[in-house]
Amino acid sequence: MPCLPIRSRSIWRSALRASVVLAGLLAMLWGYAVLGRKAEFEGTPVAARRAPELALPDDDGRAFTLPSLRGRAVLVYFGYTHCPDVCPTTLAALHPIFDQLGAQAAHVQVLFVTLDPQRDTPALLQAYLAAFTPTPLGLTGTPKQVAEAARAWGIHWRSAETGRFIDHTSVVTLVDPEGRIRVRYGYAQLADPRAMAHDILRVLHASAADKT
Repeated sequence: MPCLPIRSRSIWRSALRASVVLAGLLAMLWGYAVLGRKAEFEGTPVAARRAPELALPDDDGRAFTLPSLRGRAVLVYFGYTHCPDVCPTTLAALHPIFDQLGAQAAHVQVLFVTLDPQRDTPALLQAYLAAFTPTPLGLTGTPKQVAEAARAWGIHWRSAETGRFIDHTSVVTLVDPEGRIRVRYGYAQLADPRAMAHDILRVLHASAADKT
């Protein structure tokens, strides 16, 4: 293969360096764009997708479907009333978030789906949830219905201590007014009510803007 003249080699190296620099700049711009999208929410963003159905009886015995809350932001949590720590702590952590929301709190609904339907009767669910502000709407069902719902929402759980307790995924999922999953919050993320309120207001305002 013939060698390139010195001048040609110099031009070729300059062009190569320019290409490398350009590729680096494009990669940086792409990275900033990705980070910018991720920074849209304070919680852990997920790819926006239609939320799985929650066709379960509520704690009043009425049939419930998630689309019935269309137009509102929804916070979904799976737990059980005999939980000694993470479930009551999570529900209690929602109170200061709603304080941050102000008048917009009226456009947000909390759902508590029991993972222990055999013990969590509708009456027990109501009595348990009444201790929290805002008071979540309790959802239950047959063990099969609850298991299917939990799997669809990515919740893992198993019986512990011969059925006395349940080890389970503890996340709060934010569903936007169009019925799409947008953000998830782990246990530690609940310590920042301002951040969660920011995300909820963002999906509410985005929905309102889409309608204008």
